[in-house]
Formats: sequence, C-alpha cells, structure tokens
Amino acid sequence: MHKQLLFILLLSFAALSSQAGEIEERAEYDQRFSTLFMQEKFEVLDKLADEYRAKQSRSSSGLWMLTHFYAGIAGVAKENQDEKHWADMESKALKWAKSNPDSAAANNVYANFLVGHGWKFRGSGPGYEVRKENWKPFYEKLTKAREYLLQNKPIASTDPRWYEVMLVIARAEGWGRNKFDELTSEAVAKYPNFYQLYFAALDYLVPKWHGNRKEVENFANFAVEHTQSLEDMGMYARVYWYASQTQYGNGLFIESSVVWKKMKTGIDDVLARYPDQWNINNFARFACLAGDIDKAKELISRIQGDPIPKAWAGDIQHFATCKAWATGSKHGVNLGRTVM
Repeated sequence: MHKQLLFILLLSFAALSSQAGEIEERAEYDQRFSTLFMQEKFEVLDKLADEYRAKQSRSSSGLWMLTHFYAGIAGVAKENQDEKHWADMESKALKWAKSNPDSAAANNVYANFLVGHGWKFRGSGPGYEVRKENWKPFYEKLTKAREYLLQNKPIASTDPRWYEVMLVIARAEGWGRNKFDELTSEAVAKYPNFYQLYFAALDYLVPKWHGNRKEVENFANFAVEHTQSLEDMGMYARVYWYASQTQYGNGLFIESSVVWKKMKTGIDDVLARYPDQWNINNFARFACLAGDIDKAKELISRIQGDPIPKAWAGDIQHFATCKAWATGSKHGVNLGRTVM
C-alpha cells in the first residue's frame, strides 16, 4: 500500500513540474507535504526525502525539492498558533523519529519545530521589542534543538537540512565568528550546492544581525567559488536576491555593496538553466532597481501572461512603472540607481 501511494505521489509530482511554474508548484507542495505529515504517512515522507536527497531534485526555479519538503512540513505550525498546537507538532515529529531511528528527515523536522517554537516566543522583531519573560523559553527551545541535533548528528547530518537548522541556531544564539565560520565551512564542504545553507549563513552576516555590507559581498563571492562548477555566477544573483528579501528590500542597490555587473551575469546563468516565470519576474524587478534599462526591457519582454505580484513585492504598480520606463513610454523614470 505504501509503495503504491509513493508511486502515485511521484507521478503526480512529475506531472506538476511539467505543467506548472514555481508559484503553482509551491502551493501544491506545501499542501501535499503538510498533509502527509499530519496524516502521519512517515514511511512515504522518508522515501520522498531519500529520493530528493539522492537525486538533488529541483523545482522549476531551481530550488531543491528538499527545501519544499521541509517548508511544507514546517508550515503546519505558525507563529500565532497556541502552545498546544506547537506541542502536538513536536510530539508528532518525535513519534516519526522514534518510528524510524535511521530517518534523517524526522530528526531534522523535530529539531526545526523546536527552533520554530522558540521563535514563537521571541517574535521576528528587533530584540528590544521582545518581552523579558519570553527570552528564557526562546533560548530553552534553541538549546534543546541544538543538543538534539548534535546527539543525532551521525544520522541527521546525512541531510543538508541538519546544517541549515544549525546555522539558524548559530545566528539566534549569537555564536562567535570563529565557531560560525567552522560550521559554515563544514556545511559547504559537505553540501556545496544546497542553496539554503548559503541563505541561512547569510542571515548571520547581514547588518541587522552580526555582520555588515562588506561581509555580505564577500560571502556572495564565497558562494560563487563553491558552486561555480554547477551554477557559474548564478549563486551571486541568488545570494543578493535572498538578501533583498530579508535585509535590503528595494534598497538593495543603495544599501548593499552588490555589483550589478556580476549580478546581471548571475541572472543570465540562472535563467539559462531555470527560465521559470518566477525567476524572470524577480530578475526584471532587480534590473529596474539597478537602473539598467536594456536588461529591464529584455526581461520584461520575457514575462508571459500577467506579472507575478509577489515577485514585485506585492505591488503591481511597481511592475507598471518599470515597464513604462523600460519601454520608453514614460521618460525620466528610474526606479533604482546608476548602473555599476
């Protein structure tokens, strides 16, 4: 029965990937993986994780299927849900881990729920906004997750998610730079092409946490060095894309040290492999923010159908203004800064 269910799921995932773009895929994956977890289809989840890990499967935008897998499961618990729900999700994940002690996925899911539960207490705002009584449970959950991951490292670290969650913990606990660098180096040496490791490490290095704009630029170049054989300059574009989402927003080309010439090359390298509409829409926005009218015009011409609102920071007017500027129907509009 489990083999039949797995076969059906794999066929449906394959059909989805051939028919839909990244946004449609994400919604479908979130629903499927969260449902499998809530229904405690642990054997099916393990087989899917094993396959994604072995094949390094990707979605339409190039994102690893392992990332979708873990994001879908994590989505069953939200920051605003009550303590009972969080406890229930942790209990379910632990049940999975106990049912299959050799499951790397189960161990990482359980640890990630502990971390997420901790962030429920802290919240996502600056430290001065956190209630004094919430710091203790926050750090208790982080400590429990870190100790669990270290205890189960021989199994759990056969999946790159182990390093991703540990890097999240490193940022939240404020590890010293040497210790953080050691963890990052070990992670990248073992799984050089797993995007989320670079994103989790970058979160430590952005100005609002433990780094600065120079360190972000150095890290973007570091990411390229370790992925160039497979991605060319693509990781430079992806690192700054992520940095814009978590730190800089529309101020990427003003507040960071990004070099547009390198990012533009990275954009071309990503699109050569993954010409998904999600990627094209996002990169068109960056071309406008960078003030590169030729690149903006080229990328906008590649957008099929309606623009994707989320790619334009939820503001379709941003797309309209960019298109008008890039196509010359509205002169003097520059959404970014002078091209470097």
